Amino acid sequence: MAAQSAPKVVLKSTTKMSLNERFTNMLKNKQPTPVNIRASMQQQQQLASARNRRLAQQMENRPSVQAALKLKQGVCHFCVLFLLPMSINHLFSDP
Repeated sequence: MAAQSAPKVVLKSTTKMSLNERFTNMLKNKQPTPVNIRASMQQQQQLASARNRRLAQQMENRPSVQAALKLKQGVCHFCVLFLLPMSINHLFSDP
């Protein structure tokens, strides 16, 4: 019996790009290093902090917020002048 050889399989190229080109492109487009990611995150955080400060300043200048702050200050002033002394007297009074 003669040994039968397997028929050759020929694969045609399905892309127009060589492996060298493909790997070169992969190296050019590689992901950023963790140091770059950390620096980018810090930059984004600083930008967000600046935006938050601006927003807080805008909120503070709104008339409705100013009215609420004045009301809160009035309530706190009332607590210090009237309620706190009464509660202190209650603590030290004879039962």
